[in-house]
Amino acid sequence: MANEIELARSAYETGDSDRAMELMRSRLRTVRDDGGAWELLGLLQYGRQRFRTAVSSLERASLLVPLRPAGRVCLAHAYGRIGRRQLSKDLLLELIKDQSMSSELLLQVASGLDSIDQPYYAMQACRKVSQRDPECAQAFYDMGYYAARCGQSSQVVEYLARKAISLDPGRVNYRVGLASLLLRLERRDDAIQLVCSFSNEQIEEIGCANCLLRVTSLYEASGDYRRAILCHQRLIQRELQNPGAAGGC
Repeated sequence: MANEIELARSAYETGDSDRAMELMRSRLRTVRDDGGAWELLGLLQYGRQRFRTAVSSLERASLLVPLRPAGRVCLAHAYGRIGRRQLSKDLLLELIKDQSMSSELLLQVASGLDSIDQPYYAMQACRKVSQRDPECAQAFYDMGYYAARCGQSSQVVEYLARKAISLDPGRVNYRVGLASLLLRLERRDDAIQLVCSFSNEQIEEIGCANCLLRVTSLYEASGDYRRAILCHQRLIQRELQNPGAAGGC
């Protein structure tokens, strides 16, 4: 029977949530006190945006076994989603102190804190990641985003974004995000420098309509009409794939 859980975890990790859900429901029909199965079921329910049932499953799992780090993060996020914001905050702040949290999970902790309007503590989670792993570009970029949410100066936000870019120069969203900030600061030439060398493939990676419009305006301003046309084509492609979708950031 334990193999059933292993198969479900494997299906979950490879994106086959239907198969994983089927296996866990089968398991729990015969073994109602399997904490690991309840935990995995909660993760699957959260992934399907069934937040209340996810909370119920994860809480039940926690009465049977200690939740794994991913399960604890998921439960904290789910509390926030159903309006239990103080409980979400308390659990997320505990997780920042937990040495077993991976950098990836700590970044999810930060995201959860920001989602309940706690960007200051989200910055703390990112800072812990950056101290543990000074090469983690995502930690610096996210820290810059939360810094802006906290009302910190544009100089601080720009510094953190440029730090992220220096660690991962090919990451498109870091450059587009900083270019958007520079445009708001009326530093168009500096913004153009960030996107002027984008390849066709990198332009394809831009999924946000508003970001595409900003980048298009930069290419048009610099006379780079080839890339401007590519951005227009990407906008049309995005609209065909997601008709009526929101513009994004």
